[in-house]
Amino acid sequence: MAKSRLSSLIFSIALLFGVTACGPSLVLQDVDYAQPVESVLEPDSNTEVHDQRYAVKFNIAPVLEEEGVSSVDEIRLIRNTAGYYFLTASSFTSVYVFEPGEGELSLKNKIDISDEGLQQPAFNQRQGRIQLVDLETGNTYNLDHNGRI
Repeated sequence: MAKSRLSSLIFSIALLFGVTACGPSLVLQDVDYAQPVESVLEPDSNTEVHDQRYAVKFNIAPVLEEEGVSSVDEIRLIRNTAGYYFLTASSFTSVYVFEPGEGELSLKNKIDISDEGLQQPAFNQRQGRIQLVDLETGNTYNLDHNGRI
């Protein structure tokens, strides 16, 4: 009887390891996270922006501090196919690329654009890349999450 119990215990442990080793194996591939159109967001008095269309909300104070400005009227935000967020505003000298995480956006890259600052930036989604246009100057920049392309 003890031998039978031992065999049952060994079988149960082996079964447990076999089932847990498999784990969830369902993977959806070729996911396109791109936002087809940029979001133009107005910061509130707490420097928070909220994009209700794409369900994202965050505070831009650290970006404003990095740019050396106290406030902006609008933030431009777009997401590429890989899921990275691109953020800029008028007077910014750079485009900030953020990687989404669990309850956070982490800076992936800071892409320097203009020492003078952007005048009237606008983002477009263009065949796997992000296009930044300064409507005031007519300058166009092609970007991905690693930098200018």
